Amino acid sequence: MSYHQLPSGAYRARLMINGVRYTATLPTRDDAKDWEALIRAKAVSGSLPRRISVRDYAARWMTTYETAPTSTRAFHEGNLSRYILPVLGVRSVADVTPTEISRLINAVSAQVSVATADAAYRTCSALFNAAVADDVMVKSPVKSKRHRPRRQREPHVVLERLEARQLLLHLKGWHRDAALLQLALGARVGEIGGLTPHDIDLHRRRVTIRRRHYRGTIRATKNHRMRTLELPTITIPTMGRLIAAAGDVPRIPPLDDREHDAEPFLKHWLIQTSTGRPVNTSAYDKALIKACASAEVPRVSSHALRHTYVSWMIDEGHSADKIAFWIGDTPETVRAVYAHMLEESSAPAAASIDAALGGGVL
Repeated sequence: MSYHQLPSGAYRARLMINGVRYTATLPTRDDAKDWEALIRAKAVSGSLPRRISVRDYAARWMTTYETAPTSTRAFHEGNLSRYILPVLGVRSVADVTPTEISRLINAVSAQVSVATADAAYRTCSALFNAAVADDVMVKSPVKSKRHRPRRQREPHVVLERLEARQLLLHLKGWHRDAALLQLALGARVGEIGGLTPHDIDLHRRRVTIRRRHYRGTIRATKNHRMRTLELPTITIPTMGRLIAAAGDVPRIPPLDDREHDAEPFLKHWLIQTSTGRPVNTSAYDKALIKACASAEVPRVSSHALRHTYVSWMIDEGHSADKIAFWIGDTPETVRAVYAHMLEESSAPAAASIDAALGGGVL
């Protein structure tokens, strides 16, 4: 056991038991001694972190994702099998160090790509945070500032109001309907695809978003954020037409947090393809790319229409808390991810600089 006083006045305590080092930073020396007594008591009672390999713990950890989306399970399974377990699989979870994580992430970045290294980092972070919560280790070796690969990302393209109108004029059929609702509601494309006529109340001019469609499955909305939104006037004629075209379809029962095959719900949807299936994201994105070229506007994807909606709302002065509810996300995400500056909203700043510097060309 050792104590070391830090420049801040706090004490860093270190204790080695059965070859495992435990550390903690405490306000006073007496607190450090109490911590030592607690750790030794846990060692006697058998409640200290258990010795288990990364491979064995990862197998147990993945069982917690049995009800998660297929894409999430595949994401973590792929990162574990390709990058993490070949390097750390035989190591004891409690013995993995930050240096080993650095070497792992750096190797993936150098041999594959920074994007893949970022994916491996996310799985590492989730895995070792779970190990801490399960008392398999005292502290996670994964540190976001130290280990997460830094990528300079290009900002998402968003459309100006006039550009969005031009885009809608060059879309047809269900592609146009989906784009209009995305721009009007800021919803994810899967949430638009998950709408049924029973989710629309034309009399009260409201829509309830309660599910999402993704790759042939349906489930509850992301983050379980079911929400009811006012319908903009411009969407009413389209909604009325879609409801009439769908006819009297059965209701979809409430969904728990599990994936359900979408095939039994053929022709239940508000917006559907010629085969009666919900919005096909791949076909939709291809139609958007073609329409953008025809309309001579910046190329955007279906997700960029969601960014466009949020940018408009920020530009109109709405708070991040309100926007977060409208789009089914968090205020932090709105501020960090969706707060794009539109070209016209930066015009006052440019005008101020012109005035400050004399308005001429130097």
